Amino acid sequence: MSEDEHEIIEEVRQGSTDAFGELVQRHQRRVFAILGRYERDIQRVEDLAQQTFIKAWRAFAQFDGRAPFEHWISRIAVRTALDHLRKQKRLRQEVPFSSLGDSVLDWLRSDRPSEIGVRDAREVLGLALSKLSPEDRIVITLLEIEERSVEEIRRMTGWSGVAVRVRAHRARAKLKKILERMGHERSCY
Repeated sequence: MSEDEHEIIEEVRQGSTDAFGELVQRHQRRVFAILGRYERDIQRVEDLAQQTFIKAWRAFAQFDGRAPFEHWISRIAVRTALDHLRKQKRLRQEVPFSSLGDSVLDWLRSDRPSEIGVRDAREVLGLALSKLSPEDRIVITLLEIEERSVEEIRRMTGWSGVAVRVRAHRARAKLKKILERMGHERSCY
């Protein structure tokens, strides 16, 4: 943590909302980047970012400064995303294959799956990921897509290193079954 940021944090501890605004400006790109990986709608990302910073403001007394502020705010952002995904899962209804579009359905029905386009692959992977629990989706996204280390994921989620590894192993197995099931459903068309 820079000396400048340390001073800003001390001002926030004394109740300065302007100093907290400075922290928000310094870390908003990072928070938006984290949240944008879990939600595509920019309006929702903005709402989630606002929720993240409100949670940080309310819990600021818990920030002990042992780790950089960036790690602390990143952890809050990941937990906000996790809460959002849990809520979305409760509200979400199953997405029928017909809503994927003709190109994905054609690929799923074809005997040449290697010809799938990048955009189509993202849609299929997105659909498969949406069928995972929020926790499984987060661990797969952080570990496999963002290529985060187990230690980083542990700090961001609050899970133990062993829990991250076990969760990742189980999430990969679930994702594989989902994709196999999608492939089997493809062959039934």
